[in-house]
Amino acid sequence: MTATPTCPSFALIEAHIDRVARRLREAPVQDIVLVRLIKALSAQFGAHLGRKVRPAGLNEVAFRTLMMLYAHDTGVHPAELSAASSETRTNMTRICDELARKGLLRRRPSVADRRRVVLELTRRGERLIEGLLPQVWGGLGRYLGALRAAEKRELERLLKKLLAAFEREAPP
Repeated sequence: MTATPTCPSFALIEAHIDRVARRLREAPVQDIVLVRLIKALSAQFGAHLGRKVRPAGLNEVAFRTLMMLYAHDTGVHPAELSAASSETRTNMTRICDELARKGLLRRRPSVADRRRVVLELTRRGERLIEGLLPQVWGGLGRYLGALRAAEKRELERLLKKLLAAFEREAPP
């Protein structure tokens, strides 16, 4: 059996979970540990991304917004960006205003409905993303290199299964 790697940054959290479990015997310890691991990893990946994009004058949310625009050749409506990023419409407007001021995105009227706005990357925004992606991906490779290809496929399968369970329970 393979030994579980030690995670010094997680040891304090595990100690807290253990203390709760001693007080409440019915505590689902493994479930709590898994949720806290996912949260800790999310924070670590977010911090990694922040370190990579900060020199370009971006934060994690602004970078993810540019990435969503990069993925759409024909532009995106602000409401779609808001929904895909889990950001409020107000915050997405603020982010897009900032990106437009930096010359990274532009707004244009929708061809289908002139009342709607479409957001799209400028050439400058495209070049910025294309320059940042190798740096972001390179760092991820260092971390995810801890897993073999089969482990990555299994982790992806399991995480999608867990996400699907949440989505089935999500309120409309």
